[in-house]
Amino acid sequence: MKLKLSPGYVLSFLSLVFLVHELHDWAHVIAARDICGCWGTRAFDYWTYCSHCNAETEYQAMAWFAGPVVTYIVIWIGWWLMNPRSSPKRKSLGFSLLFSALPIVRILAAAVGGGDETFGLRQIFQQDDGSNRHFVALAGLLVVLALTIIPLIRALMILPGWLPRLLIFFPFLLLPMYPDRFIVSYCMNKLLAKGFLAEPLWEGTPLLVVAWFLFLVVILWLTRKTLPDLFKVSGKRTTI
Repeated sequence: MKLKLSPGYVLSFLSLVFLVHELHDWAHVIAARDICGCWGTRAFDYWTYCSHCNAETEYQAMAWFAGPVVTYIVIWIGWWLMNPRSSPKRKSLGFSLLFSALPIVRILAAAVGGGDETFGLRQIFQQDDGSNRHFVALAGLLVVLALTIIPLIRALMILPGWLPRLLIFFPFLLLPMYPDRFIVSYCMNKLLAKGFLAEPLWEGTPLLVVAWFLFLVVILWLTRKTLPDLFKVSGKRTTI
């Protein structure tokens, strides 16, 4: 098996990373709209409930879980596509989907007591005096690990040999979070702060946010055929 990391694949994979991030954030906002009956605000990597939301805290927590639900659906679709009996094309697509969801970000956030999963659990289970905050943080970390470790192990094991596992698995695990953080959390938020396409398309949602989402959909559509071509069979049969 050979790795085909073409410029087209890199562009398609990065657009998928950004698009999964957007779907995650849109899930938060849409769930908050359904719970509160009104639109909150939406920026890049940031959202709020509407100012006059009077839903109970336990229901508001559902909006915090909505984003991770989308992320984990992507991760587990990737796991399913990486079935050992799948073709290299299906494995390539599954591998790409798994890492586009940035599972390491979910793990690192939960490891320091943060992340959507832990915050949602805090809203439901944390006592007013905060005496069980460490227990809630541990529960959040265990939930995240339970939902990420098995797909990550499958991604590791479909790679033939320890050298490919070292040179392919860990870069895909760690590196995508840096362009995501720089482009989305820094560049796009900075453009929005400067007023670029900041006028709301509807209440609380700037035009730039919607334009970015549509741009990513177009780029992914145009480059989609490269995603199943990450892994190539070497010789007559594959080793995975």
